[in-house]
Amino acid sequence: MTPVMQTNSCGNVLLFFVSCVLSHNFIFSRFLGCCPFLGVSNKVETAAGLAVTFVMGLASLFTSAVYQYVLYPLQLTYLDTISFILIIAGLVQFVEMFLKKSSPALYKSLGIYLPLITTNCAVLGVATLNTSAQYDILSAVLNGVFG
Repeated sequence: MTPVMQTNSCGNVLLFFVSCVLSHNFIFSRFLGCCPFLGVSNKVETAAGLAVTFVMGLASLFTSAVYQYVLYPLQLTYLDTISFILIIAGLVQFVEMFLKKSSPALYKSLGIYLPLITTNCAVLGVATLNTSAQYDILSAVLNGVFG
């Protein structure tokens, strides 16, 4: 069972947030994408977990928008998985280029972990779960960041 947000009132957003964090968490209840979140060290590589969370939020935004405004109206929902993979790959490339320009030290320390976000099952999982739960865009982003 996934959390449902009826309206965009502040109370419902807070309840949805708590539901995502405590009972519908990707790591603890769905066991998706555990690798970067379980890798604990004193190095900057722990930022890989934050990078995955950031990409999950962006992926939720873009995949929900594409699904709701392009795939569903044109009755192309059977292309959702391939579309989501392309969107996620593009987002990871964007994050990689942004980090390379803005924070070369972080980019260098993340190394191979950054492009591997594309293959993280939690990122694709959040996109497909958002569409199957029929979340609006706000709910999808909240689920992607806090789920």
